Amino acid sequence: MPVRLNYMYYPFAASPRDYPKLFIEKPSIVVLSSDLKEKLLHVLKSIIERGDVPVEAFSNPEECVLVYNALLDVAKFLGEHRLINRIALAYSKSASRKLDREKDEVLVAVANKLEVYARLERMSPPCLPVVMRRGRRSRVGFTPHMFTMPVAEYLNIVSRRLVHDPAYLLVNNIVNEGYVFLNRQKFKRILEELIFQAVVRQIDLQVPPVTEEFKKLIEEVKPLIAGLYNHIHGKRAIPSYDVDVPREVVEGLFPPCIRRIVDIIDSGGNPSHFERFNLAAFLGSVGLDVDGILEYFKRTADFNERVARYQVEHILGLRGGKKKYKPYNCDRMKATGMCPVNEHCPGGKNPLAVYKHNLKEARKTSSKST
Repeated sequence: MPVRLNYMYYPFAASPRDYPKLFIEKPSIVVLSSDLKEKLLHVLKSIIERGDVPVEAFSNPEECVLVYNALLDVAKFLGEHRLINRIALAYSKSASRKLDREKDEVLVAVANKLEVYARLERMSPPCLPVVMRRGRRSRVGFTPHMFTMPVAEYLNIVSRRLVHDPAYLLVNNIVNEGYVFLNRQKFKRILEELIFQAVVRQIDLQVPPVTEEFKKLIEEVKPLIAGLYNHIHGKRAIPSYDVDVPREVVEGLFPPCIRRIVDIIDSGGNPSHFERFNLAAFLGSVGLDVDGILEYFKRTADFNERVARYQVEHILGLRGGKKKYKPYNCDRMKATGMCPVNEHCPGGKNPLAVYKHNLKEARKTSSKST
């Protein structure tokens, strides 16, 4: 029996065949009713501020699909790369939380709607041993890997933002006769990545309507985005600690190696373990507290606040041996491929010294102009 998806939670999977009446006209034109327009602005604000899609704002799946399509048109018209990735990340994360509570068949159905040939192998799925602990006792169990998809489709999904994670290398997964076999947890993570890519692709394919009503909508959206974008990449007021810095972190003065890591995150990429460590160590050294640092990592695809908070606290010396870590020096940055420039930057031989130098130069320029 075919699985029926609730498009309230998965609007990116809806097609004209699912809602033929909605797609007679451009869906975003319908959104120009005052009620739905308010919901569109509410959803956009929630996505930018919290990275979340407030599904409770909608009365039915049709409303959700209409607002989703209008949001795609707005994103395509504005062409703001960070906004596009923010929208895709919000929908993929919101869908992933809902998928936690869905049956296996629903996960497969979502993948199929997004044109990935996934299926369930229930008869005799391969199993891998796993150690299960309960208190001081432990035992070995077996986890079935009953979700399958073609190797080519699997590689197409993981070769973008998950390429740095060894868990998704083919050599670390079960492959048989051209198919990859996955457990539910890993399949759900693959599906989350697939949704992210699907939303980005759908935005790219949009053709926004050229109407006066839509232009008015864009004018209402612009100040909303301009005002809220400080939440994502504006200057951050902070106390200063290790480096002689003003009471704000100025991203524009970050050294190239750190700027590169921030750009990876802002573009929807998945920085490596070493890149995450160095970003956290750098931000902690220039004065950001744990919550300020987590604001950066909330934009990553696989963000888990509990795990990230623990790791950041450890880097900042708030846990374990109480040792506060510094970012790599320039030579080590170059050796690990994290430095994007050939020569040493002016100001020193580590990112903190370079940032301090950049701040001093900025002060000189500012004082001369005044």
